[in-house]
Amino acid sequence: MSRVYSTVISSLFLAALLAGCASVEATRAYYLSYTTDVYPPKPKDQPIPILGKYPDRPYKVIGRLAFRSDLGWKFMRESMVYNARESGADAVILKAANSEEQTRYTEVPPRTDWVPVPGPVIVQKQGNKTYYQNFPTYIPVYQPGYVRRWVDVIIGIDSEMIVFRRKE
Repeated sequence: MSRVYSTVISSLFLAALLAGCASVEATRAYYLSYTTDVYPPKPKDQPIPILGKYPDRPYKVIGRLAFRSDLGWKFMRESMVYNARESGADAVILKAANSEEQTRYTEVPPRTDWVPVPGPVIVQKQGNKTYYQNFPTYIPVYQPGYVRRWVDVIIGIDSEMIVFRRKE
């Protein structure tokens, strides 16, 4: 197996592995707690707002979630909400978000395929019966190589988890 084929196969395997294992639960590794206080996790159906600025009411920042991914904005929103629920946060402050395109190229090498075409027909007579036999012929068909361009959109977020201070 050539080096190009092994590179293509290993890249596809790695992409399939990452796509299969990518989950919002895995983003827990990027959460950094700012406090030793423990807040109970929120229920899975609890709505968690994602705010673009700090609220006017009193709050406490309890942690930070910052990472980059190529899985899209929906995944990023779900990961913020998941980490907020797990840490017991009441809301998420999205401090910064950016995206950039990353271009990569994959080379598909040239190859030769062998295509069967009908060959000569041989007629055999045995007594009053005639037998026909077809022997296919294989001809080479050249497939030229090419370079495939891939564009991934990498999204980065920087967010903080907050709890609202209760009135005492």
